[in-house]
Amino acid sequence: MAEQITGIRSFGTFILSLLFLVNLFLQSAVIDQLCYILMIAVIVLCLPVVTGVSRVIGYASLGLSVLMLLIYRAPFSVWRQAFMGNLYLVALFTMVPILSIPIRRGGYYSALQNFFRSHVHSTSRYYVLVSFISAFVGVLVNLAVVPLVYQIVQASEFSRNKRLMSAAISRGFTTCMIWAPTTAAVAMVLQLSGASWGRFFPLGILCGVICGIIGYVMTMVQERGAWALGQGADEELEPHSERSLEDEPSILISEADAQNPPSDNAKLHKIVELAAFSVILMVSIAVISVVTGIQTVIIVSMAALIFPFLWMGIIGRLLILSNELKTFYFRDRLTKLSSEIVLFVGAGMFAESIAYSNLGHYIPMVLSKLVGGSAFLLSVVVIFGSVLLSAIGVHPIIHITIIGSSLQASAFGVTPTYIALLLGVSWSMGITLAPTSPTVITLSGLASRSPVQVGLRWNGLYVLISSCVLILFLTGLRMAGWL
Repeated sequence: MAEQITGIRSFGTFILSLLFLVNLFLQSAVIDQLCYILMIAVIVLCLPVVTGVSRVIGYASLGLSVLMLLIYRAPFSVWRQAFMGNLYLVALFTMVPILSIPIRRGGYYSALQNFFRSHVHSTSRYYVLVSFISAFVGVLVNLAVVPLVYQIVQASEFSRNKRLMSAAISRGFTTCMIWAPTTAAVAMVLQLSGASWGRFFPLGILCGVICGIIGYVMTMVQERGAWALGQGADEELEPHSERSLEDEPSILISEADAQNPPSDNAKLHKIVELAAFSVILMVSIAVISVVTGIQTVIIVSMAALIFPFLWMGIIGRLLILSNELKTFYFRDRLTKLSSEIVLFVGAGMFAESIAYSNLGHYIPMVLSKLVGGSAFLLSVVVIFGSVLLSAIGVHPIIHITIIGSSLQASAFGVTPTYIALLLGVSWSMGITLAPTSPTVITLSGLASRSPVQVGLRWNGLYVLISSCVLILFLTGLRMAGWL
């Protein structure tokens, strides 16, 4: 019975997201009503299976939202808007996992793992490569990048250093979370700020590059200092054993690749092929968004549904894609979306309830008194306020939603792009630090360390320095007239 309910929840989530995307063009009142009914059904099925921190945050945000809407006697239209406000994020997270299938089963895993064995001979090269792959692949697979990259890097002896490995993965993923349209963070901050991804993207990717450079320099200094003092062996290292294909049940190599291992030239070709398809995807999203004016998050969701079929068709693996949709996607990935769905719906309801109750009006008032007309002070308060809340365990989705839904760029003499960058930086820094973030929790499990150690202890100084540098960078851009 439980398995049947899980299947219904997965299929219902997919149909809900598909109907939502289709109705953006059809504008049918019947389909809109059907989406509303399906949304209620999906949430009812998701609530009982949410666990851990997500349950606490999701239940709290939903409960507070309902309480405020009841107290202020909100009409049905407001309840409906609050409930459906973040459906675009549900659609995004439902469709994006399909993009991971070509990476999982396209023959790229063994090529990447072989590259690690052949070319990673130093700590600095290890960090650069792991963080780059985390950022690059993270654009396509989102949070799934953490276990995926973890499996790849086990080919390297340097993965014994759990601090180095965790820092490289988490900080690499941070760099793409600031700008990548496939992430929930960017989708939400663009929606809240009203900024265009075309204007946001180049500045966001510059922020990501800055974070990448800071992470590299800091990690090299920390690692050399630790080894020079003879520290870190007990805390950060563990005996390393090379994992075979048989030892790794979730290994991402297809049966055909395992039986016929590709040559070195073929592996290099696969890496180039992966890079080419990824660049084509990102360029296509950007061009279509600019030409059509359609919201980037919608284009990403539709691309995630269509592009994998083109990709796998070109490389002759459509049958594998079909099998993966039946097994990995519907029976595995969609069954694990309950936490994200509850969090997104809860955050959307919370933002709408604050706006309707007029409590959101007090946030700009408080910020105005704190910062006056200074965009620099606004950056300091928003970014460091978010970092502080994340450090004590508040998930960034809560405070970013509240701040983003309350701020008006014109009230502070800045552009929507400036607000979007503030929120994007705040989210990415918070998610790297917060012991309640999925990234930190996943890494803590893989590294066998506590979330507080992986988040606060290993990334705290990095977040502090990156935040300071990015505040100065954004201020400089504004003074130069770019924001």
